[in-house]
Amino acid sequence: MHPISLLIISCFLFSILAALIKFLSDFIDPIQQSFFRNFLSVIILLPLILKQKFFVKSKSSFRLLALRAFFGGITMVLLFKAYSLIPLSQAMAISFSTPLFMYFGSILFLDEKVDPFKTFLLLIGFILTLIIIRPDIKIETGSLLALISAFTHACAGLLVKKISYKENVLTLMFSMVLIMTPITFIPSIYVWEFPNSFFIIFMLLSIAIVATLGNFFWTKAISLSTLTNLMPFDFTKLIFATLLGFIFFNEKIDKITTSSGIGLIICNTLIMNRVKNENS
Repeated sequence: MHPISLLIISCFLFSILAALIKFLSDFIDPIQQSFFRNFLSVIILLPLILKQKFFVKSKSSFRLLALRAFFGGITMVLLFKAYSLIPLSQAMAISFSTPLFMYFGSILFLDEKVDPFKTFLLLIGFILTLIIIRPDIKIETGSLLALISAFTHACAGLLVKKISYKENVLTLMFSMVLIMTPITFIPSIYVWEFPNSFFIIFMLLSIAIVATLGNFFWTKAISLSTLTNLMPFDFTKLIFATLLGFIFFNEKIDKITTSSGIGLIICNTLIMNRVKNENS
């Protein structure tokens, strides 16, 4: 499957994940949700790891994986909390700053070439996203948490790209959730409430499954192509988040949102044509 298709699938799954987290936040704290997301993902992936015998190949890779898990744990706790504090579409919009951090980081640390055309379209896409959400000038706690999580997510993404040259996708995924389990458990201690119903347990398991699948497609995509080619398509989360927000959280869709969304689709189409021309 083409890496762009893999990334779009992951965006759809992550949008569903955000909706599940926001819904469940009325029953269990999002910080505790982040722990169960990792803990249950370990259980889901463990049989595959044992069967296929995928392990970290070197100490240097393990150090990078541990650092990636550290940034990933911070990202997860902050973003899960942000979903419960601000509208879903606003949290998604702020997360779109991640591609900007990753794009410039990949140029600085991964020696990827600067493409002025894609850079221009990426910036246009971010501006259109801000127009769609029209965030207030006043920075709320949830918005600040989402912005910090976007930066730490970019750090984790750059490390994935550096590690993915050497390690299997399952190795990356399992190592991440294994290390992130104790990282997210520490803050969850302060808000801990034992899940006391089948519904909550079912929802936590659903979050873990959707997150694991989303992370698989995202990690696979980012290991098969360059960050600069893939990250502009991260904006497809806006479409999915807007639809989910409208259906489940009564978020309105206006003309500005629609026209700006069309602008995003045009930008993404132009970028896809650019990628095809580069590969031909």
